[in-house]
Amino acid sequence: MFITKYIKSLLLILLSIMFLSITIGTFNYFNIINSKALTIFEIISVIISMIIGGIYIGKNSNQKGFLEGIKVGLLTIIILFLFGYLGLEQKINLSTLFFYIIILISSILGSILGINKKSSD
Repeated sequence: MFITKYIKSLLLILLSIMFLSITIGTFNYFNIINSKALTIFEIISVIISMIIGGIYIGKNSNQKGFLEGIKVGLLTIIILFLFGYLGLEQKINLSTLFFYIIILISSILGSILGINKKSSD
């Protein structure tokens, strides 16, 4: 029961990233957006997905939504690190570190919004 809310949040994040990536990829395929805009939209899609996952975990937590957001954000970062760096043998640079910070902040923001939305309902 305790782990299932984190798994559901991670699945929600994964599904929203997949949906937004397919949408952005389709726009790129038909030359609706260029390569510079593609990079920006990719980052925005990850931010939106992390906020969605954070809202879900915030709604399902009892208190301190920012801690739940930190947990989900760190879990996502660990998963990305394991897939990206151990599997592909890539090195950590400043841009990936900045990307991980964006993931963590988005997750925290989403969980704070989720717990506040829960308390207002």
